[in-house]
Amino acid sequence: MLRNAWTLDRVMRVVLIAAAITLVILLVNYLQGVLFPFFAAFLMAYIADPLVNKLQTKVKHRIVAVIIVLLGACCLLGLAALIFIPQVIDEIHYLGFLLSKMITDSSWMSRVEDFLPGDLWETIKEQVSWQQVAETAQSLDFWNTAQGALSKILPGAWGVISKTTSVLFWFSTAALIFMYLVFIMYDMPKLRAGMLSMIPRRYKRVASEFASETDRFMGTYFRSQSLVALMVGVLYSIGFGIMGLPMGVAFGLFSGALNMVPYLQLTTIPLALVLAIIYALNTGMPFWEVALIVAAIYLVVQIIEDFLLVPKVIGKSMNLPPVGILLSVSIWGKLLGFLGLLVAIPFTCLCLVYMRKIQKRADDLAEKEVGPAPEA
Repeated sequence: MLRNAWTLDRVMRVVLIAAAITLVILLVNYLQGVLFPFFAAFLMAYIADPLVNKLQTKVKHRIVAVIIVLLGACCLLGLAALIFIPQVIDEIHYLGFLLSKMITDSSWMSRVEDFLPGDLWETIKEQVSWQQVAETAQSLDFWNTAQGALSKILPGAWGVISKTTSVLFWFSTAALIFMYLVFIMYDMPKLRAGMLSMIPRRYKRVASEFASETDRFMGTYFRSQSLVALMVGVLYSIGFGIMGLPMGVAFGLFSGALNMVPYLQLTTIPLALVLAIIYALNTGMPFWEVALIVAAIYLVVQIIEDFLLVPKVIGKSMNLPPVGILLSVSIWGKLLGFLGLLVAIPFTCLCLVYMRKIQKRADDLAEKEVGPAPEA
């Protein structure tokens, strides 16, 4: 009988599993600040794991494969830095010049008041020290600043530590992430086997199936979404760069990076409108024309992403409708904070898969109880 399928033992197991999941979610939410370096390193190691496994079959030793992958990644990042950092610094200098002109040029100030209500413009000027921002942007010198910082850190580390706690925090976080990354990349097979060995034997088959499903969804999503975010960033950079928008390349890459969380890049629209105002002031174009060009770039890139990149790169396994994506990001973000934003899509798809499995199992039990439906 179907009603006898839900025994007291099964009900208690479901209650205990639900309680354990709730406890894990609350614990992760409470410890998300501490867990962030580990999660960031695990995510990078997880994305690179197939490449490490493939190299391991050729070089025979996993540590050698890990070193090759890390060196390759460092070379790529260094090359990207050499290509993009000078251009980004030039864009920052130019933006500082434009901000300074916006503050000192009376004709620009009068045109700004045409874009913004007078009260709003006065409030913005009071809340933000535009002159200081402009001076900082114009005087920024990345390489000299980095060299100066290194020359101070090496001979007098203790004095720097006592005065620059925030800098030390970021350096220590980066170092912690790198150490986590090396150890996780090296021990990934042991971590997988160790987690499975902790499961009782009677649940091993179910746990192995769940791990395989999770691995499939998480691996597909993070590797594919990283590639989509890179492509979107390049598209934004090309669009804003051709347009001539101030900080166009840097702003485009930043918008693409935010796309690791679907649709999060749309939160940069207010900043894009600020840059559009500066662009309109500098070129003399009507603001509405500039705003339309910016909106067109967002629209074209979004269409390319939704109808070309996502179906081709990610595929149909993560084919959630936009409303489902937004709802899942909101719910998991509330439950797990920033970590929830990153894992919202694969976790939601995984939940949907198991909901369908539960529904199919219930239908099979019902069919066994009442027999197959009579043919018409």
